[in-house]
Amino acid sequence: MFIGIRDILFARGRFTLISAVIALMSFMVVALSALTNGLQGQSISAVERLPGQSVVLQAPAQGQSPSLSESTLDAHAVSQVREAADAQTARLGVATTRLGHGGSSAALSVFGADPALMPRADEGTQPGDGEILLSHSQADDLGVTVGDTVTAGADTLRVSGLGDAGSFAHTPVGYTTVSTWESLSHDQGTSAVVVFGQAPTIDGTTVLPMSSITDAVPGYGSEHGSLLAMQLMLLAISALVVGAFFTVWTQQRRGDLAVVRAMGADRSYLLRDGLGQAVVVLVAGQAVGVTAGVLLALAASGTVPIVVTAVGVLVPVLGMTGLGLLGALLAVLSVTKVDPLVAMQR
Repeated sequence: MFIGIRDILFARGRFTLISAVIALMSFMVVALSALTNGLQGQSISAVERLPGQSVVLQAPAQGQSPSLSESTLDAHAVSQVREAADAQTARLGVATTRLGHGGSSAALSVFGADPALMPRADEGTQPGDGEILLSHSQADDLGVTVGDTVTAGADTLRVSGLGDAGSFAHTPVGYTTVSTWESLSHDQGTSAVVVFGQAPTIDGTTVLPMSSITDAVPGYGSEHGSLLAMQLMLLAISALVVGAFFTVWTQQRRGDLAVVRAMGADRSYLLRDGLGQAVVVLVAGQAVGVTAGVLLALAASGTVPIVVTAVGVLVPVLGMTGLGLLGALLAVLSVTKVDPLVAMQR
């Protein structure tokens, strides 16, 4: 890597510029990854933690996808599922309302669930009829504690406990009993039946494995897919930028590399030197960009739905490094295949 290091020291301004560009792209990739994780948590965290192996929903209309918020199973359908299932079942109702306390109010996704689906209360007790379990963040927003009462439409509910209830479709979730949920939703029918085993197929219903329940969260697929597409485009752009830089730089020093080849250096030496140079530039730029992205994400996590994880940082950074090295490899290969005598005559 002797030649590559000398090039970097000789053309510091040029390599500083490309490192700055890589740092900016790394910053954008890390920030977008953290935002993707944060929005994902706000959209599906409540259903991701549901136990069971499968879920029965109302069959959607032709060409539509099943939706937890639109699914309605009447009492007869629920009874058929529970009788035909060869394992434990639990009902789940999903509805959106507004909770009020004092002068504060906030949107809430109310999950009416049988006890097997309810999260554990970190503070207080599990909800009974006329009671609700809230998340800690929702309780803080409303200014309530265990034992206080909140209003949901025309109903008044007592806060029985606080726990990690999660979020659904970007609204916090509160858990109550199925009977209380039916009162809040005006008896619209159970949204789903969770089966702790293989779910039976009943007319008018559709079955999803629990691993695919996120497909039934409204808007999640399109939102998450769009953010992932943006990340992939940033990775592709990084490969193009790094590849273009090293292509131009390598072509400009074609004569120097030809002299090295004529002196006896083989192609593998030039490849190692060129890729080593690319690694130095990529690592330097990414170190700055990733550090800035993580610090900004941590600073903004209190106001923006951002979640920084090791996987969320390492996977896009490693992908960016791999694509950048691929671009650099293609650039260096174009020179190593040229006859050194022909290159020196140009």
